[in-house]
Amino acid sequence: MYCSHCGRQVEAAVRFCPACGAAVQPVVVGAPIFGQLVRLRYPRVFGGVCSGLAMHYGWDVITVRLLWVLCVLFAGTGILAYIIAWIVIPEAPYVLPENSTGSGV
Repeated sequence: MYCSHCGRQVEAAVRFCPACGAAVQPVVVGAPIFGQLVRLRYPRVFGGVCSGLAMHYGWDVITVRLLWVLCVLFAGTGILAYIIAWIVIPEAPYVLPENSTGSGV
């Protein structure tokens, strides 16, 4: 597990980072976030709203983006809905890459 503030590796049982003192929240490296609606950091085009909706509901990202464009063109409410979703939906937490060299940093 890694500290989300300074990026140093910490033990899974600690609640605070010994290097910077920040509170440590458990983050599973490389695991997708299921069950929680968040704006993903990758793959994002503008704000991550479409990719977050697609991941949350298990849909294809391209399909969600096409439906959103159709809402913008035909209903006219798509842009306003996207901006509101961008503000309301929280951004996904950072996921630090796993140390592949094996030397504990």
